[in-house]
Amino acid sequence: MQVEPQEVSLGWEIAVLTVLGLALMIFIGWYSYNRRVGVDVDDFFSASKSLGFLIIGLTIFADSYSGNSFLGYAAETYRSGAWFLVYPQFMVAAVIGSLIVAPPLINLGLKWDYTSPIDYLEHRFDSRVAFLAVFFLLWGTFLQFTEQFFAMGYLGNVASGGVLPYQLVIVLFAVVILLYVGLGGFRGTALTAAVQGTLMLFSLSLMLLLIGMLDGFTAQMETVWQQAPEKLTLPDTATMRGGYSTIVLILLGLPTYIHIQQFYLGVRDAEDLRSTFRLQAPVFFFAAITLWIIGMFASGVFPGLSQSQSEQVVPYLLGAFVQLEGSTLLPSLIALGVIMATLSTAGATVMVVSMVLAKDLYGRFIDPNAPDGQVINVSRVFLALSLVVALGIAFRPSLTIWTWTELKFEFLLQATPLFVFGLYTHRVKNTPAIAGMLVGCAVAIALYLTGNPEVYSFHAGIIGLIANSAVFLGGSFLSGQDAETERAKRILEYNSIAVANAEDERDVRYVLPAETKSFWIGLTIIVALMVPWYAPAAWNARLAFGLPIWTWVIIGALVLETLFVVFSTYIWRPKGPTSSGQDAPHEEETTAD
Repeated sequence: MQVEPQEVSLGWEIAVLTVLGLALMIFIGWYSYNRRVGVDVDDFFSASKSLGFLIIGLTIFADSYSGNSFLGYAAETYRSGAWFLVYPQFMVAAVIGSLIVAPPLINLGLKWDYTSPIDYLEHRFDSRVAFLAVFFLLWGTFLQFTEQFFAMGYLGNVASGGVLPYQLVIVLFAVVILLYVGLGGFRGTALTAAVQGTLMLFSLSLMLLLIGMLDGFTAQMETVWQQAPEKLTLPDTATMRGGYSTIVLILLGLPTYIHIQQFYLGVRDAEDLRSTFRLQAPVFFFAAITLWIIGMFASGVFPGLSQSQSEQVVPYLLGAFVQLEGSTLLPSLIALGVIMATLSTAGATVMVVSMVLAKDLYGRFIDPNAPDGQVINVSRVFLALSLVVALGIAFRPSLTIWTWTELKFEFLLQATPLFVFGLYTHRVKNTPAIAGMLVGCAVAIALYLTGNPEVYSFHAGIIGLIANSAVFLGGSFLSGQDAETERAKRILEYNSIAVANAEDERDVRYVLPAETKSFWIGLTIIVALMVPWYAPAAWNARLAFGLPIWTWVIIGALVLETLFVVFSTYIWRPKGPTSSGQDAPHEEETTAD
């Protein structure tokens, strides 16, 4: 089955569903505004750490799988072919990266009362490190936010049959985001994203149903074998190296997203955090593999699309269903899920961007004595300004969504060592941290300016990260231990301790995943299996559903990767309570500002 890609209106159903969905988002923002626990920064930006694992798990899923996932990653699969199985691999790998960063960050956050990741950076290091890191963190989060406008515009324009201009669509969605994020703050954004995440999972399930109703997956793979067999054959060595680079890029980059860390900081306790990861692993796997299947399926339905056309393969598939089946209800329900994906990430990212600008820059460096109500109002001003800037960038799209995705991680990675090393060892220090970030950024920029965005298929950001880490670790260890490292040691004594709550008066020490040999041995095996460097040419032969043998081996590795996340939550276990006065860490350090 092949049809012409067309802009087909989804009729009154999509209009009604969209209006109802947007009204629900605004209502949740209003509801959360009324549920606030006083007008204070902690409640507005972290919901007073009162959210359970189900809300946080669905929220992080909705935040991670955005409109650019539904549209951009399906489009990149269309262009790259079966090799883009690297997409589900790196999305699950991002959960593994979060298993390294989130557990100690949450324990320290509960002990030292962090409202945001910037509180950790200033407390663990100093204000200079926090100030510089903010720019790398904002770069990644703001680009993630801006990407959502491309997805909004493409979907709205195609789904309306071209009636609604791309520019009008993104303006309308910006207004909705301004309303529900400005009113509800973190609580409203998290509750909204949890609802959006549920609708996204429903939409993904319907996408699989749509494939079955449009002649099925196997029939389209036959078309791909005939017209673009290179999309189903083993990639070359350079592409495989690039695959490893991309996996590392996202494994370390996504957990460094400040908005992802912010949601983890909103979890109630360590047990809820473990449950969050057990929920995330299968959900991330299902979402990513479904979008890969959609991209491969579209390769058979619409062979020969240009790069700009391929960005719209999901809306085109919805249009194809309308042309062949004459019904708009199923495509409208799927489109609603894409809309929710776009809104969830846009809302979460812009909320955190405005928080960082107001609380962590304005509140720290411009007016440290500003009352909480004033900081919250300033965040709303920055929220509106961020929307205006993003709209300006998105009005005339010039790069593919995937290109924007790679670009944001290149420089976001330069803040990663502050979390990966800073959360586990007291030996890393302030001045080497600053030097490392500057050197890493300079290396990445120099490679880009000299026309080398990749070196032997490895991203410039990865090369910069290696230089960054070498300077950071080398400078720290060569300068020896001093009062700075002793202070850090007292802070980090709580990186594996869950501070007692009202029901249990004893602190509990945990064995963190990254502190065990089994975690690193398992991760090494999983990473080795991810890229089919070991596959013989005979594995290009077809197997089930028209896919070659090598793809099924990689899918098997992906299943192991997902199970590894669940396994890691069981080696991350309570070691036992720390009774008062026995094995209790020092209490000398003050909490973060």
